[in-house]
Amino acid sequence: MGIPAAVGESASAGELGELLAVAVARRRPRLPRTAPVYLYEEGLVSVPGARARRWEQVTHWRSTIDLTLRRDPEHGPPWYTYGHRHLARFADGAEHSFVLDEWQLHEPDEQRAENVSIRAAVHHVRRRVGRAQAPALLARLQEGRQVAFGRLTADARGLWLPRGRTLLTWSGLEEPTLAVDLPDPSVPRSWWATRRDANLTVRGADEDGVPHSADIPAWQVVNWGALITLWGRLHRPAE
Repeated sequence: MGIPAAVGESASAGELGELLAVAVARRRPRLPRTAPVYLYEEGLVSVPGARARRWEQVTHWRSTIDLTLRRDPEHGPPWYTYGHRHLARFADGAEHSFVLDEWQLHEPDEQRAENVSIRAAVHHVRRRVGRAQAPALLARLQEGRQVAFGRLTADARGLWLPRGRTLLTWSGLEEPTLAVDLPDPSVPRSWWATRRDANLTVRGADEDGVPHSADIPAWQVVNWGALITLWGRLHRPAE
């Protein structure tokens, strides 16, 4: 897809760096394609309008993976679509939602060039937003205040699981990870487990060393990229 001149001029004026990927402005999977969203190292530009916005101005971030399995019963094995779905809200209240579709064949194709490029862009944006948000969140924790990540809550001691009854200490917390479960194509379609989005898996130990874990829909964990950044700064395993 070619980049309109207005987009190039806007991105250049905003000094957004290298173009990483072209996404589609779509809040939910499988909706009709709409306007493109150009993702850069330091921000995004949406069309129409072509206004540059920087990742450091994001205040509210949601990110997940929607799995769609497609199958042509007359022409062999199934194939997959991983829809990397995002919603970014900026300091002025503006919201941008976009999806990057990663196509897979019968088995997940980790080395396909297009997929590698998409995953790299998604990882960069999530990490860049997380790094920008982390200092203010860390300051809140150091002041003795709590920080909400949707269904999770953090304080200076660690991370509270949903309902606020179990605290995983920062030293006992493992790095939260995103997981997508693939259905088994060898069983009838009616048996496939359906999932709205990927889960963010949280594992760790409480203050008594007792292990706990939770699988939470990633879309419900707001700013989880920043949560992972905080984990990297606060996780100090006991020796």
